[in-house]
Amino acid sequence: MSTLIRDEGGIHVECDMDYSKYVINGINYVPCIIRVNELGKVMDVLMSYVRGDHVLSQLMINAVGDELRIEMPITIMSSGKSLGEVINELIYLIIGIRHCLHSIEVKH
Repeated sequence: MSTLIRDEGGIHVECDMDYSKYVINGINYVPCIIRVNELGKVMDVLMSYVRGDHVLSQLMINAVGDELRIEMPITIMSSGKSLGEVINELIYLIIGIRHCLHSIEVKH
């Protein structure tokens, strides 16, 4: 297997796609680290959205500094999305939240 790497809009993602090495409660998962500048500004909105989303709510997410450490169960693929698509969704969600929060700051 390989490492998935994405760099988009100031967000850097690395996932070890060799999920055979990682197991929690009998379920294989993909560990990912997402580095986001000023993560603290988007964290509350991001987590609120994630909790309400059927697919993203399956992720185990911990924030450490400006990093999101994610454990993505491979069972998430039964939702019809690939692991890469889930990562892309997170990236664009973070970009959108940052853009909206920046627009709000500029207006005030």
